[in-house]
Amino acid sequence: MENTIVLEERLARCERENDELKLKVEELSDFFENASMPLHWVDAKGIIIWANQAELDALGYEKEEYIGFPIKNFHADPEVIQDILYRLSNDETLYDYTARLKCKDGSVKHVLINSNVLRKDGKFVHTRCFTRDITDRQQEDQRKNDFLAMVSHELKTPLTVVASYIQILLKKKQKNTDDFGLNVLIRMEVQVKKMILMAHDFLNLARIQDGKLERNSIEFDIDQLIGEVVESSRLLTTIHTIEVSGCTGVVVYADQDKIGQVLTNLVGNAIKYSPQGGRIIVGCEKLGDKVRISVSDQGIGIRQSDQTRLFERFYRINSKSNQGASGFGIGLYLVSEILQQHNSKIEVKSVENQGSRFYFDLDGVSIAEGVHPVIKKS
Repeated sequence: MENTIVLEERLARCERENDELKLKVEELSDFFENASMPLHWVDAKGIIIWANQAELDALGYEKEEYIGFPIKNFHADPEVIQDILYRLSNDETLYDYTARLKCKDGSVKHVLINSNVLRKDGKFVHTRCFTRDITDRQQEDQRKNDFLAMVSHELKTPLTVVASYIQILLKKKQKNTDDFGLNVLIRMEVQVKKMILMAHDFLNLARIQDGKLERNSIEFDIDQLIGEVVESSRLLTTIHTIEVSGCTGVVVYADQDKIGQVLTNLVGNAIKYSPQGGRIIVGCEKLGDKVRISVSDQGIGIRQSDQTRLFERFYRINSKSNQGASGFGIGLYLVSEILQQHNSKIEVKSVENQGSRFYFDLDGVSIAEGVHPVIKKS
């Protein structure tokens, strides 16, 4: 009799706990179903197995039009989601990624998706996706990029014409003894070159954002390119000594114009952030089948906390030591993006008040036949 009473009490307790668990599940389900943030779940086969009302309202579909269908049907770029599902099935961890979702009315929304993956025994079961609409932000960025591209194109032509006239006048002035006129023209040429470089920077920034920055690789002498950059950079300063070290006779396979832009930005920064003058050294070092190119200065240096963010778009260091330095915070960002195109990476070593050293490696760039070697000229 006593055992029966104990059993009945246990059964009653289990029923109460089960009812409480059901209530919590219902409350949780109701919370997700009525959450203001769009949510959907996608299984390992790429099928939408659940979506809340906010997701359906955001895209304009009814449940029977959305749930049970392949997620790729609702992506403007189906290859993107196919690649993501493939990576998830191969045990990769993905958290945030951007995508373009198709609405029922034919419009497209730019979204940021946060993916929370469920795995059992190491196998991908489904991913729970939180969707945030970033269409306005994307459109604003596009408007900015279009504006930058337009301004850059409009500036390039007149600046190039002005630069040509200045060069003609320089050649004529060098034949007479008018030192004042010659110095004025040299200074004008320097400023025009700065403006042309700025126009190129903004144009390339817009191209990067649109995914249209192309690489046109050829074989070329890196020492010759460095010499041209250094010669032009010497016109920008009278208090710095710019030297070249170890770069004789090295041929690389890369985009000559873009590597020239990288070097111009790095040397220009070395001048800008060394307001007291000093030596700037552009160096080359052969490392196996790679060439390490570096630009070192004796300037104000960079705080450790800033070094990890230097290559972010529009990032500028906020400190008393560089308050007089002008710029938009895109030079090093472009350097980083260009080098990524070349399977390389910009690195920095710096100590405050002692100077900085920026460096990157150029090696063979992948082509159809395999890897194109870096060649050492005899």
